[in-house]
Amino acid sequence: MQKSTKEQKSYEISGLLGAGSRFEGLISFDGTLRIDGAVYGQIICKSHKPSMVIITEMAVVEADIIADEVIISGTVSGNIKAVDKLEIHAPGRLEGLVYTSDFSIDDGALFQGECIMIRHLSADDKQYLKMEGFYNIHHHQLITDSRQALQEHADDSTIIEL
Repeated sequence: MQKSTKEQKSYEISGLLGAGSRFEGLISFDGTLRIDGAVYGQIICKSHKPSMVIITEMAVVEADIIADEVIISGTVSGNIKAVDKLEIHAPGRLEGLVYTSDFSIDDGALFQGECIMIRHLSADDKQYLKMEGFYNIHHHQLITDSRQALQEHADDSTIIEL
């Protein structure tokens, strides 16, 4: 009998940003980081140790994220490198550029953006991808594309006055 993924890997929470908390800047961590509050900036684990970011339903994150696994139930706007796995659970929302080996989206969750699958890369190449971070062009392109999509949607919408 094969164990489920959750049984195979258990991560102890090593960092917590509680509900009602707000952080702006760079969060650098090892292990598992749980976010219940608001984060604006970057969330990065570049160590060789396994890492996970858990973004709960009440969380609002506008940040680039780098970790082995990312689990989203809240609202995220930013680029993500989830080298091993990315999960979006309802009512989670993600807008951004994603690099991952395994991507799952539950019914009722929303993903708006681009996904680049890296399943074919070797373990060493995935580690290199994790360590390199993000380039400014990724963020700039995301903002430009989002603005264009919003403008097109606004142009296509019909306003009904009652």
